[in-house]
Amino acid sequence: MKRSFLLVLFLIFSSILNSQVFYLTNDGVYKSLEKVTSGIFNDIVTIDNFVYLVKNNSIVNLNTNEEIKIESPIYIGERYFLSNNKIYKLENNKIIFYKIIPSDIKNVIIYKNFIIGIQLGKIVALNNGKIIWTIEPTSENIIKIKLSNGYLAVFTNKELTIFDLNEPMYPKFVENFSNVDDYEYVGYHVLLFKNEVLIYDESKKLLFSRKVNGNKLISDDENVYIGNYIITKDLKITTYPYIIKDVAVLKNENIPKGEIKILWSYNLNLEIKSKPVAFNNNLYIASTNGKIISLNNGNLIWDYRLPFIITGHLTITNDSIIATCWDNNIYSFSFDGKLLWKVPLDSDVTLGVAWDGIEIYALSDDGYLYELKDGKIINQFKVGKWPIAGPFISLSGKVYSIDAMGYLWINNNKSNFIGKVKNLAFFSENPVIPPENSFVLLDDFGNEFIFEKFSIIKNGKIVFNSNDEIIDAVLGKNNIYLLTSNGMIYFIDRKDYKIVYSNIFEDSKFLVYDNGILYVIGKNIFAISTNDINPDSWYSIYKDSKNTSSINN
Repeated sequence: MKRSFLLVLFLIFSSILNSQVFYLTNDGVYKSLEKVTSGIFNDIVTIDNFVYLVKNNSIVNLNTNEEIKIESPIYIGERYFLSNNKIYKLENNKIIFYKIIPSDIKNVIIYKNFIIGIQLGKIVALNNGKIIWTIEPTSENIIKIKLSNGYLAVFTNKELTIFDLNEPMYPKFVENFSNVDDYEYVGYHVLLFKNEVLIYDESKKLLFSRKVNGNKLISDDENVYIGNYIITKDLKITTYPYIIKDVAVLKNENIPKGEIKILWSYNLNLEIKSKPVAFNNNLYIASTNGKIISLNNGNLIWDYRLPFIITGHLTITNDSIIATCWDNNIYSFSFDGKLLWKVPLDSDVTLGVAWDGIEIYALSDDGYLYELKDGKIINQFKVGKWPIAGPFISLSGKVYSIDAMGYLWINNNKSNFIGKVKNLAFFSENPVIPPENSFVLLDDFGNEFIFEKFSIIKNGKIVFNSNDEIIDAVLGKNNIYLLTSNGMIYFIDRKDYKIVYSNIFEDSKFLVYDNGILYVIGKNIFAISTNDINPDSWYSIYKDSKNTSSINN
């Protein structure tokens, strides 16, 4: 029997900015675009801040690879698994028998110690072995039920009915919709019907619709996934290069603890126009006079002098640091400062290189794109002369650059005019192109952050205004880190875009962010602890702290 109650909708927008998201696909598990493990799994869940993979007859801890034997496990919520008609509890990495339920209860869910399922054509809720309430349609047949963020979706052959179960003793009727294929609640009602996603607010106003390529809705409490699409809470849609079967969220994984404080400083006293790189507490800086230095925890480890000017950003590969120089050469150094090789090009190299994990890509001022491997040129193409940005590498390996007139080049093909932009960014194959004289960064869900002269714009909406010109920025999981022209540093909370920390470091030019440490670099260098972690996305102007400029790293 349907029950109708007045309901004030509570928008569940629990933030996952401080989290790591793992994606179950048809061939394994990914974290962003990085494949974590291969295999075929039935489900992925998070329990006690560990990720578990559900197989046909076992549960595997992704962190330890420990396998827990259990026959045909089905995850039913809140660390409980159903095996035939027996319920087991996973606790401290061990499976513990909980109770037996009647074999005719189907589609079982556990929520706040209530066992909910379909029995004899009606929905039953049991607590301590007793039936507490039932829901029985008058003329429809119940097909399935689903719990999403405290909302129970009841699918019948005629319609979808939503109940609020945040007080599971007293289910409250919320809304009816016509018959659909799937449902999620993420502060909005998200419906799937015949490969179309429909999103409604609490007044049943349609906010969003989109044809998609999947048949199952998934949520992580904030975003919705279907097929290879992700729909963020502000209704922006992006695509992944794989089909998502399910997701698991690890809260606060490896987030450093402690205060925001300056860890060390170093008097550089050199002019720099080249964005530095950082990796494993090592910072590498190049100056306009050709000097390259390596610092570790504020101590000078080595330096090397090239014969002419360096303006292009440094790049870190698996085993080397790459520098470009106005003497027409590209240089490769070992991490301990030894010259590995140098390769002459046709003209000055004023921009830094890109690295896709296998090959290095470089642009010369006379407009040639070079591909290098193991210190040798393996290919070259003619592109636009006097390039102002690039190279940037897409998921499929296409090389993008922008010439002096503002035209976009894809490999050796001239494309459309995009103006004098500072960078491109990639979530998968297609580039995100910022407006002229600005740059773009992306978070793990494809949200676009445009940094214009005095504003930060997220997905088309201004979220922060600066009194001074923005010259650099990086994204963390928790915060946006912003540097302005007067040397002011801002830590901006990504939940409400309020300043949580600020300081002034005069004559600063660049920000580099790695392993929870923000490096503020200019005439002096400062290392600041942030209590934050790196995203897995294009979080810096050249992608990451290694300046790889490639989505494939």
